[in-house]
Amino acid sequence: MKHEQLQELLHLSLYHELDDDQRNVLDQHMKTCADCSAEMAKLQKLDNLLQSGHRVEVTDHLLDEARRELRVALRLEQSRRLRFSEWLDRLNIMPVPAARLALGGAATLVVGLSLGYLVFSPDRASEGIGVMPAVGQAVVERNEPRVSGFRFIQQPQEGGGVEVAFDLVTPVRMKGNVADNAIQRVLAQALLSEENPGARIRTVSALADQVDSSKKPDEEIKRALIQALKSDGNAGVRKEALKALQKLPVDKVIKDALLYLLSHESNPGIRVEAINYLDKFVLSDKPYDTDILKVLKERMQSDNNNYVRIRAKNVYEEVQQQ
Repeated sequence: MKHEQLQELLHLSLYHELDDDQRNVLDQHMKTCADCSAEMAKLQKLDNLLQSGHRVEVTDHLLDEARRELRVALRLEQSRRLRFSEWLDRLNIMPVPAARLALGGAATLVVGLSLGYLVFSPDRASEGIGVMPAVGQAVVERNEPRVSGFRFIQQPQEGGGVEVAFDLVTPVRMKGNVADNAIQRVLAQALLSEENPGARIRTVSALADQVDSSKKPDEEIKRALIQALKSDGNAGVRKEALKALQKLPVDKVIKDALLYLLSHESNPGIRVEAINYLDKFVLSDKPYDTDILKVLKERMQSDNNNYVRIRAKNVYEEVQQQ
């Protein structure tokens, strides 16, 4: 093994990520190489310094307080926006007072009918993830919907005709057990739509706790985990999604997701975890798989991380021996 490759193993050794053969090779090399021994001493000193450093714990109380301050700031910003009539004056699209009055009446009628339909229609309670009926012990509380994103599709015409579009946002509070199907579906949807990466990590961790290898997985949760694994912008979320999927048997859908991950994932640690997961597929007496072989060969030849190349080569040889 070349000296540069052995230097790369120093970092992995510090975090106990070497197998026995690599550990022995590195130990023998360090006995005769003063540079590597000195480098390992520096790495250990740096690690001890980092471990002894003071870490600021971000508590749930601190996060809730920050969210409240953000909501207050947003309300203050919204209060500074122009009123509806002032906005019409600025655009000068309805200079005639009578026509403006007709427009206001039409818009009010549209908004009122839509809100009334949402609040009083019994069928609306079962549509969509956010307003689904409770399952098991889950209790759902809904607040009054809010109108946002209001915009004109068609400018006012003679006689007061108008076409508008807007979003109706209904705040929902749900309480229950994570094992409830309704809450799991909400978590699966939040995993794909929530903007806060910290919330997404907590969401995928909660879903992972409910994954049972002895039971058939919920397809909606499985799809959400795979989508997060392939496309989430946060490495922590992708790693937690992969850990959750590792509790499931490898089928074609999961196998394809792992192969996609190996070809596109930028984090070497996650690529190694994906290879280890594929190793389970190889050792489960599955037939010879050319797709796995192709991607593993590509990783062992071109991956920029030495340890990824080593693991890819090991699994590649296992596949060939089948």
